[in-house]
This record gives sequence, C-alpha cells and structure tokens, in this order.
Amino acid sequence: MRLHTTSEGSSENVGHVSLREKSRNANKTSVTDQCHRLARLLKDVRARASVEESSRIRDILDEIDEDLSEPQQTLTPSTLNGDTYGSQVSVDASDIDRFEHLETEALDLLDEDLHRDGARSTGFVGKSSEVQWLRAVALSQTDRIDGDWIGSTTQRRGSYAAGSEPVSSFSFWADCDDVNIDFYVDPNELPQPAMAESLVQCYMLKVHDSFPILPRKPFENQTRVYFTALRNGNAPRLSPKWQAVLNLVFAIGANYLYLCDKCCRADDHLVYQARARAFGLNEAIVTTHTDVPQIQSLGLLAFYWLSTGQVSRAWTILGVALRSAYALGLHVRNEVPSATAVQRESLVQTWWSLYSLERTLSIITGRPSIVVDSCCSVPLPMAVPEEDISEEVEAAYRIHAANVSMSHSISPTSSVSFNVGANPPLTPVGLGTKGAKSASYFRAVVQLSIISQSILTSLYSAGTMIRSAVEIQQDTALLSQRLDEWVSSLPAEFRLEVPCWDPNNLFARERTLLRFQLCSARILLTRPCLTVRRQPWKEASDASFSRRMADSCIEAAKTIVASLPDEPCPGLCEEGPWWCIVHHMMQSISVFLLALSYPFSTSEDVTRMVQCVRKIIRWLQVMKGPVAERAHRVALNCFQTVARRYSIDVSDLWGRATEAPAARNSVSDNNAGVATAATSTPDVSAYAAYDAATKGAAFAPQSKVLKFDDTHYRTRRGECSGW
Repeated sequence: MRLHTTSEGSSENVGHVSLREKSRNANKTSVTDQCHRLARLLKDVRARASVEESSRIRDILDEIDEDLSEPQQTLTPSTLNGDTYGSQVSVDASDIDRFEHLETEALDLLDEDLHRDGARSTGFVGKSSEVQWLRAVALSQTDRIDGDWIGSTTQRRGSYAAGSEPVSSFSFWADCDDVNIDFYVDPNELPQPAMAESLVQCYMLKVHDSFPILPRKPFENQTRVYFTALRNGNAPRLSPKWQAVLNLVFAIGANYLYLCDKCCRADDHLVYQARARAFGLNEAIVTTHTDVPQIQSLGLLAFYWLSTGQVSRAWTILGVALRSAYALGLHVRNEVPSATAVQRESLVQTWWSLYSLERTLSIITGRPSIVVDSCCSVPLPMAVPEEDISEEVEAAYRIHAANVSMSHSISPTSSVSFNVGANPPLTPVGLGTKGAKSASYFRAVVQLSIISQSILTSLYSAGTMIRSAVEIQQDTALLSQRLDEWVSSLPAEFRLEVPCWDPNNLFARERTLLRFQLCSARILLTRPCLTVRRQPWKEASDASFSRRMADSCIEAAKTIVASLPDEPCPGLCEEGPWWCIVHHMMQSISVFLLALSYPFSTSEDVTRMVQCVRKIIRWLQVMKGPVAERAHRVALNCFQTVARRYSIDVSDLWGRATEAPAARNSVSDNNAGVATAATSTPDVSAYAAYDAATKGAAFAPQSKVLKFDDTHYRTRRGECSGW
C-alpha cells in the first residue's frame, strides 16, 4: 500500500494523532483517578493495620507519592468559612518539597508496657513531649552505620526497637514522688496573717494574670476581711470550700517562694496542699455534684501539681475540672439574665484558664486534649480591666465580636481556621493601668493557646499518620503564618523584640512570659523537621521548606536561651514562667541535641548550639527543686552521649550545687507561726462570692466584725437565685 503525502493526508494524519492523543490522555486521567482512589483506600486501611503492615503500606504510599502529587496551586485553609476575617492566609504549594517527609512515625502506637509499676507513674508520653525528644536523641545514636546517617525516605522505623530504653528513663518530672506527708496536719490551722497576706500576694502577682481561675477582687477582699477579723479575735468558722481554695493559694505561693529561694521551707507547700485536700479534694469529688468553687479548686490543684512537677496528677485532675466545667456549661456563651457582666466574664476567664493550663500539660505529657473545640462557643476574654466591665461595655464588645465570628471550631485534619487577630476591643485599651495590662496579656495567652492546640491536633495526633507529607507541610506553613499574625496583633507594649530584662519597663514580665510561650509553640510546630528523612544536604544554597523550618526551630530554642540571664539569678523565677521553666529549658536542649544528632537537617553552627546546651545545663545545676535536679541529670546524660561524637569535654558540667535534703519530718514545728481558725462563732459560709446556694451577708452580725463583700455573685431582687 502506497502512502500519500498530500497536504490533505497530512492534515488527516494529524487529526488521527490528535484523537489518539486525547484518548491516551483520557485513559491516563482515568488511571490517575483510580490510583488516587486506591491511595485513599490504602490510607484508610493503614489506620487499622498492624505495625508491620502499616509500615509496608507507608512505604508503598511514599513510592507513589511523587506520581500522585496534585498540580501546584495556591493553598488556603480548608475551613475558611464565615469564621475568617482579615487577610486570608495563602501558601504556594511550589514552596513545599514533596520529596521530604516529616517525622510522623509511631504517632498511633504504644511501644512500651505501661502496666509495670515502674512505668505507671510516668504513664503514656506522646510525641509532643520533650521527654520523647530526649529519648529520640539516645535512639538516634544507633541510626548511624559506618559513618553514614540513615535518612533516605525508603528506610523507616515503624516503632522503636525492642529492648530500647523506656520513656520513664528520660523523664525528669516528679510523678514517682509521693504527694502524701508522713506527719499529722491539722486542716483547720492557718498561717499568721502577715504570712497569709504574703502568700496571697505571691499568687496574685506571679500566677493570677496568666491563669485567672479565681475572681481577683472578691477573693482578695474576703481574705483581707477574714484575717482582719482573726486579728480581732472574732473570726467566723470558714466553709470547707473556701478553706480548700485558700490553702491551695497558700501552697502555690509557698512553692513559688521556695523555688525562688525566698523564706519558705521545702515542705511548707506540702502542708498547705494536705490541708486543702482535707476539705473536699478527695474521693468526695467523685460523688458530689459540681459547682464553680469545686471547679476552681480543682484548677488550682492542677496548677499546684504542675508547679511541683507532678504533671501526670495535674493532667488527670485538670481533666476532672474540665468535665465539671462542661457540666455547668462554662464552654458555651452565657446569656443568663440574672448574671452580671462581671460574673459572666469571671466564668469566661475560669474556662480559658483551664483551657490554657491544659494546653501546657498536653504539650508536656504528649496527651490529647479533652476539649472538643467545635462544641464550644464561649467568647474570648475581654481585653478590658475588671473595674471597667459593665453591661453596656459587654454588649458593645460582644456585638463587635459577632461581626467576626468567634466560634473556635478546629477540624482534626485542618487546624488552621482561627484567626488570632479577631475580636479586638471596640476601642483601643490603654495599658497604663494594672487591670488593662492584665486583661490584654491574658487575652494574648489564650489566643496563643488556641494556636498551640491547632499544632497538637495537626502534627501530633494519631490522625496525622494517615495524612500525606504534602498535607502536613501545608498545615505547618499555615500555622507558622498564624503565629506571625499573632505576634503582629500584640499591643505595642507587648512587642517581643524589646529586650526581656529591662527593670524599668512596666511590661517586661508580660513580654518575657509571652516570649517563652511563643518560642515553645514554634518549637512544637517545627520540631518534626529536625529529623526529616532525607539524604544530607548537597548544596549550601538549598532552601527547602523542611530546612527552613528546622532552622526556625533552632532559632526559637536559641531565643529561649537568650532569655536566660548570663548568670543564674532570682530574676528568672520572678519574671519568667516559674511553674514550668524547666519544661522550656528541656524543650530547648532537646532541640539542640536533635540538631547535633542529625547535622544535615540544619545549617546552624555546631559551636553555637553547644554553647546554648552548656548554658542551660549550668542553669539547671543551680536551680532548686527535684524537677531541676532530675532534669540536670537527664540533660547531661544525653549531652554526654552526643558530645562523644564531637569530642566535647563535659566533665565540668557534672557538679551540681549541693542542697541540704529537706526531710519531711523537718517541719515538726508545724505550729510555729500558725493560727488556729476560730470555731466558737456560728458556722457561716465565707464563700458567699462563689457558692450558688448562699445569699446575703457571710458573717453573723457582730459589733466589730467586717462583712464579706458578696456582691460579686449576689442575686438581685426578683432574679434567679442560681448566682
């Protein structure tokens, strides 16, 4: 057969080719769609597969990930509905390296028997915890074979090797310590009025602004009135609930004074917490119906245990507090007509205090939150001083907030919908007063806690395992921008670029606390990029997404180190997050040790990182308390393991400042400086400001006795008696 090469033939052949090409493209599209469906099916199956099968499925998905990559597009949060305000966040997918894989192994499994007696006190520790990061440092030393670092995407460790060190070996917390005391304590005893006032002021100055669990003015007024009556010899009998709260405040203040090397003895806080637990913080909380005082006392107990290093106990008791808060509806918007604006705002602050405290404990323990964000509608706290809150201010504030919806719904797979710049004050709030400063600061704390929860959900939950590296990196980029937006939304007085240790600045402490919390969130967000599975960097100019995130992680850790004074001094305890400062230090040191263990993941200078590690360890050498002592030992052991590979001498870091052991029976003189609460006067509740069942004056009429100011929760005539 002869082929004709006429122009018509050429045109006809071209037409046939075009049809064939279209058919081929259609078939290719069909095959690609089928592959996508199969890949999604494999991801679903992988969530229910065994460890071995899950690892095999992961390898298959990794091999086809490049072929199944979606076309490059501009990515926006998947939940940008009516909740979004301000400029929309967008991320160019071309900025994401699809060939790099973040460390997400073992997020959905347990590799240690926690039923052993030695492991139960530590309990489950998730991957967001620095305890697991320190364990990863030790395990990374076995990942090096013949001088080469294992980093290819085809080699994955589904779980830790059998026989590896248990998590409890790397825990520096005090969960294994007994919280009971071995001597009798009279629960009705109280410190002398001067000491009581000092302890209450410590709590109000060093805790309340960050966690306003209690209403400040009513509690301070009631305490002042009671101890005035005690001096006059006509004090009333206290209600058990108020005594529990009061003793927990004493315990927190005493622990602060001890850690800051002030006047309190090592065991003073144990005595106060034992008294508090005798007033209802025992098995009775399981059988009694909850009320606001009980929620507040549980929140205080959780904070106290966090400050003493009992993080598992703190996490457990805070869970009870949050469920109790659910039971009373603190998680939804309060529109009870009988409640005043001040009362409603007090409950809002209590809820967000518990929420923020749980974020800290979830990060420390690596355990999930019990708060279901999509079920919550409670507004953010107002950036308005307590004395300025009124019905009119609240109404204007909430109407303004409604224009930028404040429901904090966070999807498990896309935790990026909550814009932190939303719901600003209706008019600018000057921070010249103490109340305005505290309100604006706490609001910023809450906003950052919400972002931290998004990070935990997106990067450290079991659901992360069935998501692709592209999806994870997208959320990482979006969450990073949310942190940047949070920083830019801060009032000028809180701007973090201002140096920390400026004694002449009224906002130095707030900036220091926010800086620590921000750095912790950045470390949490970028930590998976430190041990990214890829080969060593081939070019110095490589600016991949993962490497930039890893560098950001180290920069955040360096910022924490820079926030520590060059020489140990009381200023860190007085101005910093004293209740979890060791947590921040160990977060930072684990970042440096991981970077030294995976040197190809970052461009940071080794010498500088070693200097930072040394500075933290020297701080831990001189800090007081069992948590700092254990942290010093764990950090130094891990550093010594890494230092061998760099021929670094660490012998000068082993010495630790000796501290006289505080024997529990050293407080045999418990009655020294202690007053016994009066018991001869009528039994009248001193907790009227919190007890829903109490109305009217708290004290029986006496000629020279002041009365508690119970107007904070006093019901108005004709209104519901539930407040």
